[in-house]
Amino acid sequence: MRYKINMITEDDGWIAIDTDGWGSEPIRALVASVAEELDGEVVQPYEGDAQFLIKGDPYKLLFQYDDVFGTVVILNDMKDREAVVALLERHFALLKEK
Repeated sequence: MRYKINMITEDDGWIAIDTDGWGSEPIRALVASVAEELDGEVVQPYEGDAQFLIKGDPYKLLFQYDDVFGTVVILNDMKDREAVVALLERHFALLKEK
């Protein structure tokens, strides 16, 4: 699957991601991959929504897919931006190989 960061909003830290997958499939694969690296458990804060958190995630990221905004990862703290971008790009490469 292909992933590419489209933009990162400066005000609220939304990382918009372009993918070639369908619906919530790309965000589900991405959060599972990151959770495996972090040895954390994926949780869904609201049943039925394609929003995911990882227990033990030091960045407290929110992974989300919806029909309006598409695939996004929301930063909790903008100071983590560079580290999170590196983390995501590492997983983009891993998922491209699968």
